[in-house]
Parts: sequence; C-alpha cells; structure tokens
Amino acid sequence: MDQSWRSLIDLGVVQPMMFPATGSGEGPIIETARKIAEDEFFTLLEVTKIKQKSVREELRKLAEVSGLKLGFRAQPGLLAAGQQLADLDEARRKAAVENVKESLDQAYELGCIVLSLMDGRNSYAGEDTKASGLEALEKSLLEICDYAASMAEDQPIPITIEQFDQTVDKKSLIGKTEDAVALAFRIRDEYPSFGIMVDQGHLPLLGVQPGEVFRAVGDLSFQADIGNCVMKKGAPNFGDNHPRFGFPGGVNDTPELVGFLTAMADNGFFERDTPTPRPIITFEVKPFQDEDSDLVLGSCKRVFQEAWNSF
Repeated sequence: MDQSWRSLIDLGVVQPMMFPATGSGEGPIIETARKIAEDEFFTLLEVTKIKQKSVREELRKLAEVSGLKLGFRAQPGLLAAGQQLADLDEARRKAAVENVKESLDQAYELGCIVLSLMDGRNSYAGEDTKASGLEALEKSLLEICDYAASMAEDQPIPITIEQFDQTVDKKSLIGKTEDAVALAFRIRDEYPSFGIMVDQGHLPLLGVQPGEVFRAVGDLSFQADIGNCVMKKGAPNFGDNHPRFGFPGGVNDTPELVGFLTAMADNGFFERDTPTPRPIITFEVKPFQDEDSDLVLGSCKRVFQEAWNSF
C-alpha cells in the first residue's frame, strides 16, 4: 500500500492482551496506557473493565492530553463471568446483558469511540438450538443498544459483535459469517452504528478465508483484529490464545497479514464511511508465558510495517 495507514485507520492495541497484568481491572493500567500513548505508531488503546474510578479518571485525562483514542472490550467481562448473551435461560441472559451495560457505563465514562462484545463462551450447542440462541442474542443486543442510545448525549457509541470459533475453543454462536451478517442487518434497522468485528486469528479456527469474509460483511465491518492462532491439538497455545506472529505452530505471520490487509482493501474497508472516526485495526496479541510484552509489541509493529508495505 503506497498510502500510509496513518491517514486511513486508527491502529491500536488490546491492553489486557498485550499487557495481561491489566486484565483483572487492576495492575499497571496507567503505566501501560502511557507506553502506548507515547508511541506515535498507535492512535488507539482498547481497554476492559477498570475497577477503580480514580484510575478511569486518570486514564481519560491521559488519553485527552495525548490524543490517544480509547475503545472498550466487553468480551473479557462476559468470559470471566461465564455468561452468554444468547443464553436460553432468561435470568442468565438478563445477567449477561447487565454485565455489558456495566461495560457501556465505563465506555461512556472514558469517552470511548467503540465497544465490542461477543455472545459468550459455549453458546453454540449445535444446530438444534441455534435458532433459539440467535433469537435470544438478538433480544440481548437490542436491549444493549437501547441502553447505549439512552446514555448518549449525541450519537450513541458504535457497537460491534466479534466472530469466534464454533467448535475449537470459544464455541460461540457467532460463528458463521452468514449468521453474523443476518443478525447485524436486523440490529442495524434499530441501531445504524452496529457492526461486525472480523478477527484474523479466528478465521483459521472457523475454516474460512479473509476474502470471503470481507466480501460477505461489506460495510458492516469497520473494526478488525489482527493476530495469530495455533491449530495443532496438543501444541503450546493451541486454540484461541492470541500468540504473537511467528509463534511456533502458529498459522499467521507476515504473508498471512498481507493477505488479510489485501482482502480488506479489495472490499473497501479503508475507504468507506464509518460510525467511528476512522476504520479500526487492533493488535490482539498476548505474550506466551515469560515472553516480554515490550518485545512482543515491537514484533507486532515490525510485522505490520512490512505487511503494509507489501500489499
């Protein structure tokens, strides 16, 4: 790509992945946020629930002063609680919705430009219950979107649902691209800034190629994750564990990122109007065991730079 990504996208990092010590809502949240804010390579940091209000206040000020945009991930909260937005039990479904509403509260408090979510771990129990699960999920998403709209002073925060694998690790209802697209169009009837997050590291687990996914989602996608996964059972980091590019046994490295970015470009990802300031690409990469976060971050930057220059 001849044009710099800096003029086309917001490029970010998922904080609780790159810096796992922050995933509990405590730890070096401000210190690691400052690291990203001081690095001109990035314009976005995606966070998850932060326990202390004083830390949230400090983070918002840090972002405002530095010009760093913030996004919010509701997925960790749902995974930690073992909750599903597609739960067929009404009480449990409502509890999952309340979990995401808490995430929305913090997203608005922080001034985030986007919030992403999932339907939940083990929400896909097979084709026999899929229709009921999709109905429950749609009900949950509409309740969440209504809540987001009620909190907005102007335009509500854009919300995206992330595709996960159905049979390997997360075993989520969304899922197949056609299910995600059909659902997203129904939600968009009520909430025009709703979309689909495409995750590079999840596509091999779903057995699909980037080109077919981006063609199918079209302008429903204004946010994407880039990363890796390990497909060999029994191998270190098997499944959806977000290893760095080039991790032994991983399926994604620079050539695969070139292909992913090419598929995005071919389907208008970098050019379309979006409900966010610009289309979003975020590194969802996690150090393995004793790997150093700063070294993994440096690797991500090198891989992205090379891939961007090669398509």
